[in-house]
Amino acid sequence: MKKLIVLSVVFALVAATATFAVDLGGTVIGNTTLAASDTGDDAEVTGTGGIGRYRIEGGGEAGEGKFGGLFRLDGNGLNGNAWWKPIDQFKLQIGGNGGDGYLAKEGVTGWMFYQTAYDTDVVVPGNVWGWGPWYDGPGNSGSLNMYGQSIIFRDVFYGGGRDGGNDLYLFISPIEILSINLQLPFLSSEIDMGTWTAAEKTENIFKMVIAQIDLKLDFGNIALTYRGGLGADDDNDDPATIFLYYGGSFGDLAIDFGFSYKMDGKKAGEGYKNPMGVGLGLKYATDSFGLKLRVAATLAGEDKYTRILADIQPYFKLGDNLTAFVSVGIGMTQPDDGDSVLGWHFNPYIQVGEEWGAKFLAGVKVWSAGEYKPGTDAVTNWAIPIAVIVSF
Repeated sequence: MKKLIVLSVVFALVAATATFAVDLGGTVIGNTTLAASDTGDDAEVTGTGGIGRYRIEGGGEAGEGKFGGLFRLDGNGLNGNAWWKPIDQFKLQIGGNGGDGYLAKEGVTGWMFYQTAYDTDVVVPGNVWGWGPWYDGPGNSGSLNMYGQSIIFRDVFYGGGRDGGNDLYLFISPIEILSINLQLPFLSSEIDMGTWTAAEKTENIFKMVIAQIDLKLDFGNIALTYRGGLGADDDNDDPATIFLYYGGSFGDLAIDFGFSYKMDGKKAGEGYKNPMGVGLGLKYATDSFGLKLRVAATLAGEDKYTRILADIQPYFKLGDNLTAFVSVGIGMTQPDDGDSVLGWHFNPYIQVGEEWGAKFLAGVKVWSAGEYKPGTDAVTNWAIPIAVIVSF
């Protein structure tokens, strides 16, 4: 009788373990800049380093796949979500995933341009997320150009959410090729949307809705995304934006096309016409060679400036675990009347290891933000970074 009781307890524990099983994983990224300096009058050669990421995350399902969740603990804190999927055509999710947008439509023009190298100091993704100046390099010169507002690729291609998208999501798929996605900021607490920084009024929450129609067809992916805003009045200058995306693959070639239009807003109480954006991404890949290209421009705005970003990156597979990359790019602000401001970067680097696994990275970064203020000299910056990425 005692043996039966013991066996019953063991089987119960095994069943409970299977029911609440969680797949755990982690990532650690170490960065070191061996040397860095610039061509300024007071330039010094310096070095630095740090842990770029330490992350533990896990996820699992319950109720025969009708419920599930995810948590992520890293330097940005603890993030997670819980979801319910009563039928295949509908999924409700509460929460986010700590920074990765669920509704992103940017193809090779976003994180996929550098992939995991983005999470290191070997390359710096300022011209996608908008960290630093109008043209970030790679590198961070820390100064805006003389015309102020920068251009980033996510001005044209939708990046997938606000600050990690820690919100209420509804995913509706009436047929296999169609998905209707809604994101409502009921949970958001630190969102830059004019004077409103918390989900306090239901009216404002629904004004800030992100609504997306996503079509996956034989010839490619077409998506129309509406990013809501509080509008333009005496208190807010937060117009809504519409993003149109097409992405398709044709053998070794992949194409991404983006168009954006921000609704007209107000500045200083006057009507203001915002610029529209157009962009293109290309990826060509074979077993031994690849090429990535991305271009974005904003134009036809009230401020009468045309802003352009363009990056090109060929890469060469030199062995099973060795790849060489060369990233070159420019950023330009051109006024209707006056001199343009030109920034640029040159960033060769190597990768030793797996494309999506553990690896060592080393490179050289040279960049300039251009003559960002009248009467100043353009400064050229350089750095020699290395990094190690380990996932387990």
